[in-house]
Amino acid sequence: MIGETISHYRILEKLGAGAMGTVYKAEDTRLNRMVALKLLSATDTDGDTARLRFLREAQAASAINHPNVATIYEIDEIERAGKRFSFIAMEYVPGETLKSLRGQLALNDLLDVFAQIASGLAEAHERGIVHRDLKPSNILITDIGEARRAKILDFGVAKFNPLTQRNSEDDTNNETASLFHTNLLLTQPGTVLGTFAYMSPEQARGEDVDYRSDIFSFGVVFYEFLAQQLPFQGSSALAVVDAILHATPAPVSAHNRAVSPALEDLVHRMLAKDRALRQSHLREVIFDLDAMRRDVSLPLSADTYHSANSSPKSLNDPFATQAASGERLSNSSTLRAREGKTVAVLRFHNITANAPDEWIGLGIAETVTADLKNIHSVSVVGRELIYDVLRRWNADQQSDFDEKFATRVGREVGARWIVVGGYQRFGEQLRITARFVEVETGEIIKTVKIDGPMNDIFALQDKIVYELSRDLDLGLATDERTDIAERETEVMEAYEAYIKSTALIFQGTAQGVEAGLQMLDRAIALDPRYAQAYVGKAYALTLRGQFLNDNAMLEEAARLAQKAIELRPNHAESYSVLGMAFVALDRVSDAIGALRRALAFAPDDAFVHASLARAYFIGKGKFKEAADEFEIALRNPGESAWVAPSLAHVLMYTGDYVRAERLAREAIVSQENAALNHEGIQIIGAYLRLGHALLAQGRYDEAITELQRELDFLTRHDHALKGRTELDVYAKLVSAYVRKGDTSSAQLAFSQLMTAFDARLAAGQDDPFTRYYLACACAVMGETDRALEHLEPAFAGRRAFNTARARVEKDFDGLRDDVRFQALLA
Repeated sequence: MIGETISHYRILEKLGAGAMGTVYKAEDTRLNRMVALKLLSATDTDGDTARLRFLREAQAASAINHPNVATIYEIDEIERAGKRFSFIAMEYVPGETLKSLRGQLALNDLLDVFAQIASGLAEAHERGIVHRDLKPSNILITDIGEARRAKILDFGVAKFNPLTQRNSEDDTNNETASLFHTNLLLTQPGTVLGTFAYMSPEQARGEDVDYRSDIFSFGVVFYEFLAQQLPFQGSSALAVVDAILHATPAPVSAHNRAVSPALEDLVHRMLAKDRALRQSHLREVIFDLDAMRRDVSLPLSADTYHSANSSPKSLNDPFATQAASGERLSNSSTLRAREGKTVAVLRFHNITANAPDEWIGLGIAETVTADLKNIHSVSVVGRELIYDVLRRWNADQQSDFDEKFATRVGREVGARWIVVGGYQRFGEQLRITARFVEVETGEIIKTVKIDGPMNDIFALQDKIVYELSRDLDLGLATDERTDIAERETEVMEAYEAYIKSTALIFQGTAQGVEAGLQMLDRAIALDPRYAQAYVGKAYALTLRGQFLNDNAMLEEAARLAQKAIELRPNHAESYSVLGMAFVALDRVSDAIGALRRALAFAPDDAFVHASLARAYFIGKGKFKEAADEFEIALRNPGESAWVAPSLAHVLMYTGDYVRAERLAREAIVSQENAALNHEGIQIIGAYLRLGHALLAQGRYDEAITELQRELDFLTRHDHALKGRTELDVYAKLVSAYVRKGDTSSAQLAFSQLMTAFDARLAAGQDDPFTRYYLACACAVMGETDRALEHLEPAFAGRRAFNTARARVEKDFDGLRDDVRFQALLA
């Protein structure tokens, strides 16, 4: 077709194809303008239904004259090769579909675009037209000057509904109605048209629809772009329809903390199953969006899952992210970061694309980040947060980040500056190019090119930091310069092994930890004085020792951490890992001493505060002190992946169930992202924490749903804590079913719990944590003797922790008057 002329339109290029036809870019030879020419597919031209539906799209859209709806210029038919071809000539809109821009629009831009879409759709509704196939691929976004313009396309399954047509003395309305009644084949109830994921419940059931169906679809699109995932999902079209009809989507704020309660309420109201509960008109939506746009002062990325900070929420609103007074959500942590001196480092790009050298880019980013942490006047964004952002943008495997992309990352993580660059290796020579970018303006402040031998890579990386500190006036002190210049190792192969080990261990799987340990053994063998390798191995063994309840492994971890302290006595990380090992060994006083020593070197280190929180929580059963330390750790978004579920766990014993619920929902996002992308710290138990919080609030059906989701997650993913978590889930299910009054389901869950426990005993994996879970389940099932039997080893193994939570555990309410229970607690 390219180069041919249809009527007076010369076809230039193919733009795309859909169910109703193919769209070409064409030149109107009469008026010398570009148009989009849509031709009905040749295979469909013999069908009257297809032809009439095709014409209906043109007639429906031509009745609308609005800047946010693509303008129809002409409808006609031609004869070609003995067949009739219908075509529509419409406004040519250069740009991208909304679908291709997912994750790329700042929050205020997103609100603007969706206000435009709502405006165009409202105009259609007022002219009696229901789109019925609204989705991101049917919306074009074009740049006009410095603004974006949204255009709604594809009214191919549109429906004329005279009951929704606005009253007007304008004769064109009556002409439009007459046109539809006379010429259009109206779709009857019982016919399902549209795209499944964006259908309203009434549309999915094949019922007659009105403008409120479009409001639901609009809500689905809005939710998708705020949460970076669809509200209704499934493994098949049937499963998606079932979710639309029956499932309640998670609050948008569970995926995106930048979403205010007002915006969340707006979107979820559009998604009401009952159309009578949705907005009565899209003009209401436009009014609310305009108010929100005026109230957005900071350009937050629309897929900010963790970097936005929220204020305390109302106890009456479990999903709120700001105070009950209605105070506007502001990304205060990000704003404070940008007002200060905060820097983030992206992985460097392998310009020569030599696969064996890929680790170097990660190594440069890791080392430069570590060096920058020695400068007290700057805050450094953790690498884990950057990994999380890149995963959510499906860019975690990309390393060639230009300045525009870098500034997007910088805005997301709250950095004032960002370091991005590339490297080239030629034999034993290395060239590193680093660019320092101002996030707010996108301006490249400085470009540094550094050449040198590969075996002097640390000196080359140090030069990057020196240049950064000089040009940004960071005031590098003598002792800071000394710390930066300190060599981790002189053996390049040891450094390579260590860098590779970090990615493996952070996967959180048993295989990843094992492979990482082998890499660390290699690093230590190559350089027995490599302190950071000892720290890494101590950390990995601490993880494994906790998972397997192996004290010998934990003792070895403590020994390795102490070796690292001997080699490098002034670094916080060695003390923090030692503290972790001591917590696991129940040497709580030693642990707190080591962690406080770590804070003397790094008072703002989130990992150390989180470890100290664990010492108070698991070691001493001091829930308030643990919560305070976890709250400090949570200020660093890079630690949120594992801090959020840990804090949620603590809050269950302080009685703050609503905040525990919100933190658990945030943790679910991290858990699923890490599992999907196989990078970063893999966590489990987020659904479990959510189920526990819902159970405590008496929301039993919701709790059961989330607990079942955790079991499903455990069947699909490996994790060293998988077995212990499974027992905890079954115990919570027993409690939920008993409280709901479903005794048969409670008995089944109890049987599954006991079977799983027997298997752990047979494998030699008894521990005080699982004994506590069993005691809870036995207690709610009325088996008092068995509950007390399991509580005894639970208290003996972790007395401070388990007795403290047993005092507030609802599952033990039936044992409060039992003198044996009282004696165990005493």
